[in-house]
Formats: sequence, structure tokens, C-alpha cells
Amino acid sequence: MDYNKPLDLLHGAEETVWVKKVNTARTDGRICSWASAFHPEKLPCRLDGGFLNGSYNVGQRIVFDDGTTWFLRLPRASSISPEYANEKVAMEVEALSLIREETTIPVPKIHAWGLAEENQLGLGPFILMDFIEGVCLNDVFGGGDSRLLKEEIPETDIEYVYKQMAHFMLQLFEIDFNHIGNLPTRKTRFAAPSRPLTWKGHEILRVGGVNTFGDWAHGLQSTRQYFEYVNNQDWQQLLLQPNSIAGPLSARSRYAALNILKSLIPELTNTTYDCGPFKLICDDFGMANVIVRSKDDLTITGVVDIEWVYAGPAQLFGSAPWWLLLDRPVNDEWDFEEGEAPKATDRYFKCLEIFIRVLKEEETRMKESSRRELEVLPS
Repeated sequence: MDYNKPLDLLHGAEETVWVKKVNTARTDGRICSWASAFHPEKLPCRLDGGFLNGSYNVGQRIVFDDGTTWFLRLPRASSISPEYANEKVAMEVEALSLIREETTIPVPKIHAWGLAEENQLGLGPFILMDFIEGVCLNDVFGGGDSRLLKEEIPETDIEYVYKQMAHFMLQLFEIDFNHIGNLPTRKTRFAAPSRPLTWKGHEILRVGGVNTFGDWAHGLQSTRQYFEYVNNQDWQQLLLQPNSIAGPLSARSRYAALNILKSLIPELTNTTYDCGPFKLICDDFGMANVIVRSKDDLTITGVVDIEWVYAGPAQLFGSAPWWLLLDRPVNDEWDFEEGEAPKATDRYFKCLEIFIRVLKEEETRMKESSRRELEVLPS
């Protein structure tokens, strides 16, 4: 649906004020003295380069006198609702901690984090973590006029990256949860509500001005319940956002579409995993989250920006990845024209075939490796 334009203007004004505070803290040296207080030896530090701007966060490299490099991560004022910023950061901390403990995925180590009220700089909640050197995979595979995967990328390179991603996903799939909702807060002890802080729910609030999160007493116990909850979020946005329709035709179209989706929920639910176990979901995960060693060496050295994370349906985790062609299927390169499927469709399914093949190969390899480890254990 369209943005609620007055809200967009308000977010822009909030960002202007916040950016001014950030720049002041950079130029007067307060960020450095503040960051040094978190270092085990209280070493002096300096800022390295300018702020790195993402869709939902800004980041700053911080280099200490011993050469150690940390990364300061702050939620952007224009992109994250203040009432949910603390929760978002707490969930990121929990996810990064869990992934480091349970997998070999190279996520950054957290050195310090805090809620908005704990940030002496007044810049909101924060995370101080290791800075991972390398090149963003999005910059290697993307570029030019298109937002999609460059067509000249060799299939061997695509396969090499997909294989590593498949290995990561298979490890994550081994992490189980007994209900759908926010992650357990074992590290942060944050008083998180049961319902998940999803990218979809937050976007409806931020760009539409409609709070569809709801107040759960407990986490949801089935995938079908979750699908009904998500469908109801769209209903609430349609009914409550002032500019959710353009006229009678769009109203009828959206009403019919949501009714059809609601009626299909029983058929769309995988009964095998309906009641769990549930899996770690990262709504915004894609190639932009992946750091490789160099443009010539596509070995993944880091997975960053793990945000909008929660325990969700296994079949959501197991859905065909949207990121196979880099960009979400929402821009005009994915549009049908006069009933003709876009070129991106054929490219996507070709990439999906590659991914499924390497996923199966990696799953077989991991199972064989596990069996070999068991065989050498003393009886």
C-alpha cells in the first residue's frame, strides 16, 4: 500500500534532528571517549571514516590504539519507531549470541550494548561489535542500472556462494523453539513481549501509521495461527490507514485478495510442522548482509545486520529465498507486461535450481560428516 505521506515527512524531520546530534557527538569527541569506556583496557580510540548508512541503522568504525577495530551500530531515527527500538536491538543481541553459540556462522562478537536510556550520548540503543573486514557481496554481485544479480556473474561463483549460504541455513535449521514469538532473552534479560517484532508489522506501523502487533499473553503455538495473524495485520492496515485505497476498484480488489488468502490458509499450512518445532527467522536477510574476503575470493568472512529476528514457522524458514537475485521481487523488473512474465522470473528459477541442488549436496555432506564423527567416538 502507499505510504502515509504526512508520516513520511514527520520521520524525515525526526531524522534531521537526530543526525545533527550524531554529528555533534562525532565532532566534539564524545563518541570516542564514550566507546573507550567499554574497552577492557579503556584504550583511546579514533573514528575511522564517516558513518555507514543502511536502511535501518547507521554504523561507525572505531579504531583503538592497539589496532583493534569495533563497529558502532545505531538504529536510524527515521526508520525505527522509538517505542520499538530497544526491543529491536535486544533481539539482535540475542540472535547474534545464539548464532555464535550454536553454529559456525561468522557473525560479529558483541563487546557492549545498551538500551536508549543507557546511552549517555542520547542517540538511542546501541551495539558495539567487532568490525568484519572484507567486501559486501551485494557490491560484487550487483551494480549497474539493475538492482538484480549481474548477468555476467559466472555460474561457478554463484554456486560457490549459494553453497556457503546453504551450509549456514542448514545449521540454523537445527535451532528449535517451542512457540512463535520473540526470542528468549537469556543474554539481555530484556522484558520482551511474546509477539514477534517483525519487519512487516513494523513497516505497517512506520509507513502506514497502524499498529497491528497486538498484545499476546503467550507465543503462538501453530503456524496456522501465525498465518491468520499476518493476514489480520493486512486487514487492519486496509481498514485503518487513511490512504489504504485509491477508490472503489482498489478497495474491492484488496478486499477480495485478503479474503482469498484467508480462505487458503488451511491449504498453505504444512501440517508436519504446524505445531513446531519453530525456527529462527530473519526477515531482512540477504546478500547485503554477507561479507566476502575480496572480489576475487568469495569466501564468506562475515554475516552482519541480523535484524527483525524471531521464532517463526519452519515452512517460512524453508521457503525459496527471495535474495537469490539480490533484490526483493517488488521493483518493476519483476512486473508482468501484457500477460508476459518478466525476464527476472526465468533467471530466478534457474538460480533456485542451483540453490536447491547445492542445498541437497550440503545436507548430504553434513549428515555424512556427522555419522563419521559418531563412528570415531569411544564406545
